[in-house]
Amino acid sequence: MLHRFYVNPILPAQNGDRARAFYRDVLGLDLLSGPSDDPMVFGAAGGSTIALSEIPDRVPPSYPIISFMVTGLEELVATLKARGANFQPPSPASFGGAEGKVEGDIIDFGQVKSAFLRDPEGNVLALNEFMG
Repeated sequence: MLHRFYVNPILPAQNGDRARAFYRDVLGLDLLSGPSDDPMVFGAAGGSTIALSEIPDRVPPSYPIISFMVTGLEELVATLKARGANFQPPSPASFGGAEGKVEGDIIDFGQVKSAFLRDPEGNVLALNEFMG
């Protein structure tokens, strides 16, 4: 039944201005809402969007809520770090039964490589690249 409806993830932001600057200026997403609207909506590829709403007392979970499917993960991580993104060190984990091999900020599971960063509001974002 819900398969025909658009999905719009919403993340909490303790500070709307700080979140807006990060998603627009560091991640380079398109701000689709007004310059001071709440919720703020950002556009990415294929018409996908992310919304953030200022909820000062909300504490985000410690696991990724949003996953970007990317290409060129190594270059992307380097570019985002240069723009001020903070990547969290990957911890040993498994994916699809394969133990991950940590290489700097990236964990390589063979069929997928992943990197995890936190936005300034504490939300964890995943960057995943399928290999081959």
